[in-house]
Amino acid sequence: MSTAQLATPKTAAAVVPSLFNDPRFHALNGVEGVLLAGGDGERTVGALGGALLDDGARFVSGHRAPFGGIDLVRERETPAGVGALVDDVLAQLAGRGVREAVIRCPPARHHAAQETVVFALLNRGFAVAEADLSFHLDLTRFATPEDYAAALRSPARRALRHAAGEPWAVDEAGEDAAAWDEGFALLAANRATKGRELSIDRAYAGRARRAFPHEIRLLALRHAGRPVAAALTYRVRPRVELVVAWGDAGHALERSPMNRLAYEVVARALAEGVELLDLGTSTLPGDQGRRVPNDGLIQFKHSVGASAQVRLVLRGELGR
Repeated sequence: MSTAQLATPKTAAAVVPSLFNDPRFHALNGVEGVLLAGGDGERTVGALGGALLDDGARFVSGHRAPFGGIDLVRERETPAGVGALVDDVLAQLAGRGVREAVIRCPPARHHAAQETVVFALLNRGFAVAEADLSFHLDLTRFATPEDYAAALRSPARRALRHAAGEPWAVDEAGEDAAAWDEGFALLAANRATKGRELSIDRAYAGRARRAFPHEIRLLALRHAGRPVAAALTYRVRPRVELVVAWGDAGHALERSPMNRLAYEVVARALAEGVELLDLGTSTLPGDQGRRVPNDGLIQFKHSVGASAQVRLVLRGELGR
């Protein structure tokens, strides 16, 4: 099982770890999780979370997750502070006997200093091992869901307008196991029609929900009482919501309910003070570990107002 281990007198107590850096998340996957606090000698600047693998020789931040990375005490941090933090945590890893570190970075929009973190790692010998295309919605532009709808391009605005009078309802699955079963089955069936599988199964989702009851949620969209679409979301940071999976029930309706589902996800996020809606990547595996754009998915995410950003995986050798 996972336990947090702090290798220096600095404390990670001042750092609110993002979901995938939380040692409880690593416990779900049965690996040893570490949360390493680091700083400039006078204060804790932040912490790096991850998992120790291969008998401690390999460290992965973002193990069995879309990303991990560094969490900071301050929302904004100086390049000098970030550099000191990176040097500190890398030295701690090398001191533990870690020979290789892999850091699955979050998209830069997740926090103001993320580009500075990438800059520091690249200048300490890390290299890009993988590049993916991620999409996000900047919700700071909108005061209300109506503002969001008004900012959409014409086809998406028309789709929402035409369906506005239909009998929609949204439900949070909450602690209702049957609602989770129903929504998860819908998402799994949606993936199956595309020849793919969900990245997690229902049992794992249940364990994750019990570990993080406020962060991991399932939203169901109903039409005249029937479930027609669902969205599995993780609150990965206090003001960042990640859409882990969403989809509709095939041809249950004449028109796709996905624009309406996106609207409802945005409406909930705005009501809860979320500033960034991360819609995940829109790629498929290609040859030699490369990622290939999924044009249909990219088109849909653009249609709901999302913008693209590169998401990097960085790898470096330590202790040499």
